[in-house]
Amino acid sequence: MPIKLYDSKVSPYARKVRLLAAELDIPIEKIAVDFQKGEPQKPEYLAMNPNGKVPVIDDDGFVLWESIAILKYLASKKQKLLPKNARAMAEADQWMFWWANHPEPAIELLLYELVLKPYFGKPGQDASIMQEARDLLNRYLPVLDKHLASMEYVMGELSVADFAIAPPLELSHRRLNVDLAKYPGITAWLARLQTKPYWKTA
Repeated sequence: MPIKLYDSKVSPYARKVRLLAAELDIPIEKIAVDFQKGEPQKPEYLAMNPNGKVPVIDDDGFVLWESIAILKYLASKKQKLLPKNARAMAEADQWMFWWANHPEPAIELLLYELVLKPYFGKPGQDASIMQEARDLLNRYLPVLDKHLASMEYVMGELSVADFAIAPPLELSHRRLNVDLAKYPGITAWLARLQTKPYWKTA
């Protein structure tokens, strides 16, 4: 039975799950959640995810939200893309927690101002908010870039950490005018991921 994925095309967090499922060959049934119609705020959806966000998965009655938790769950089901010992897993968690606490919130600010506010018919592009977000990215992206200068993937080998980080970074470059050209380690890493056959279609 396919895992149900409550999905949105505009969400890089849902895309993380689609990409990992494709890599692991895990069947998913995508259920589109329409934010413009207020579907995430309906009681039946809030019963699954009280935050009213995507992604959410339903694996035969087991409901889980938060994209990184979902990635780790799917990888554990296949026993793939997870480090094999406690120290390596802690290092992978370190990078995923770092990402979720520092660069990703800055990308969320830009996404909200440049994409989501217009999507919901609200005025966006607040200059001070966008500058704050870009300042945060200028502070933190060099940390990842330096790390990737000598690594093929975040953990050396492909892992859940790559799927946790790459989709929002891609979005930041394509839709949010974040210049990644000054980060050769990041751009080379993204290019390696983009060669995967499912990367454009997932």
